[in-house]
Amino acid sequence: MKVLVRTPSGVEEVREVDSDDVIPGDILDDGSLVLELWDELSDDDYLALGLYD
Repeated sequence: MKVLVRTPSGVEEVREVDSDDVIPGDILDDGSLVLELWDELSDDDYLALGLYD
């Protein structure tokens, strides 16, 4: 499952996680905060991330 996370250094990135039990607000092992599930992102989110124009 892919999720949008904010790393401890403040960088937002999309990351693949092994568990299907992850929900927004979870803290991953490296201290990253899960912001949203990738499948829940809207077109506006994709634009904000710069994934397409």
